[in-house]
Amino acid sequence: MCNYILSKNFFIALLLAALNGICYAQQPGFNPVIPDYSADPSVVTFNGVYYLYGTSDIDQKLDRMGPPVVWKSPDLINWSYNGNILPVIDWSKPYTYKDRNGTDKTGYFRFWAPGKVFKKDGAYQMFATIVKPDGQVGTYLLAAAIPEGPFHFTNGTGVYFNEPEKAGQETKPVANDIDGDPFVDDDGSAYLVWRKRNISKLSPDWKTLSGDKILIQTSRSGYSEGPFLFKRKGIYYYVYTLSGGSNYVYAYMMSKTGPLGPYSAPSGADIILQSDIAANVWGPGHGNVFEMPGTGQYVFFYLEYGNGYTTRQVFANKLDFNADGTIKPVKVNRAGIGSLLKNSYPAAIKPVAVKASGFKPDSLIKSIIDTAISGIAGIAPRDKGEGVVAVQRIMNGKPENAVDGNNGTFWMASGKDTQPWLEADLGSPKKINRCELYFVASTLGHTWRLEKSTDGKKWLTVKINTETVVRSPEVAAKIGLARYVRVTILSGALGLWEMKLY
Repeated sequence: MCNYILSKNFFIALLLAALNGICYAQQPGFNPVIPDYSADPSVVTFNGVYYLYGTSDIDQKLDRMGPPVVWKSPDLINWSYNGNILPVIDWSKPYTYKDRNGTDKTGYFRFWAPGKVFKKDGAYQMFATIVKPDGQVGTYLLAAAIPEGPFHFTNGTGVYFNEPEKAGQETKPVANDIDGDPFVDDDGSAYLVWRKRNISKLSPDWKTLSGDKILIQTSRSGYSEGPFLFKRKGIYYYVYTLSGGSNYVYAYMMSKTGPLGPYSAPSGADIILQSDIAANVWGPGHGNVFEMPGTGQYVFFYLEYGNGYTTRQVFANKLDFNADGTIKPVKVNRAGIGSLLKNSYPAAIKPVAVKASGFKPDSLIKSIIDTAISGIAGIAPRDKGEGVVAVQRIMNGKPENAVDGNNGTFWMASGKDTQPWLEADLGSPKKINRCELYFVASTLGHTWRLEKSTDGKKWLTVKINTETVVRSPEVAAKIGLARYVRVTILSGALGLWEMKLY
């Protein structure tokens, strides 16, 4: 979970960066993976199904997040989720409290950075960060009967705020900090790593720390979060972030001794994930590594900075190794890992035209990226602003974005629309079996109406969804013959990542 800690050179960078920044529009590809705002991804597979756990961004900064969900997929291409996976907490409820100065504040419970999920003792175990309305944090152990939840606390009855009468039954965190992620060694022993380079052995039931808290020594200093540990061919890899925001990077250390180290810097590059301005990838950060079943191919799933603060999205690129076990720097891009995958869905019907009630005009997203971070451990980067680049992105809400097959673009209605609509023209009447609607900020729920027409004049309502439900996509089935399909947003965020017709 990125807290956007700024480097000491940030304000120098602002002065030295070129006024005319490098500018890119969003390009299609496998990245982003998920058609919605999502961060801190962790991917696993159970029984042939892929599951992606993460943080639900809703473009409201870190003060409020959407409810936690798990996206699942048969092929790492087509994703869906249904429901809040930890419903024992009301994530939308505001709480009032007084800060240190006695000032009244309002806050929300927040779910951040779920670690890799494992099946243990007949249940699916997850470590996740929960933030209380006043900012108190902890990494908690949750469990569920099935991978998509719902999850429950493994000790105590829950996490509470301003309810002193429940203090005796409240669940205690396993670690009193954020970004806990588990590692299970070949002998079954389990460990937890968390923010600021901490690691400890877990008790046999994983509910407490059983060993001493150890600080992993890394070749690079500075604030670090989003750590994880994995093992390959007898080598333990400790992977940790530096900086944040559009300057997020990942570095790593190696050990042949054990999970607790000691660790040493690799020969060659130790920074393996960083921005690539030419590829239009900014601030790749908090994520995890996943081994493709039966292939030996590793994939790095990570968040990409997005369009600022909490508009982050999930990206994935291959993670490759040298013969000596050192990691090759990841080639981040928007093509992603599509070459490794096979789409299990039929081809969608491509509209020939699309229009809408209105759309949000172009906006220019600006950021500052430090490109001069040295990739070699022990070599300090310059400190006078060299290599600092001003970058820009063009974002718009044009209607055609909703049918372009790109998870990084959306149709966004004008703020003046009270019931905005989007209409797709298929060119001629076609039989439609299914319509999938991927709304922006889907974890907050939407209500909507879907209509069809063969001539663009006479319209028939196919489905009206009047219940706000946490799910994506929203689906209408058995639509029948139609040339035109129109969706109207009745409530919820006024945007649509994709409309897919089959």
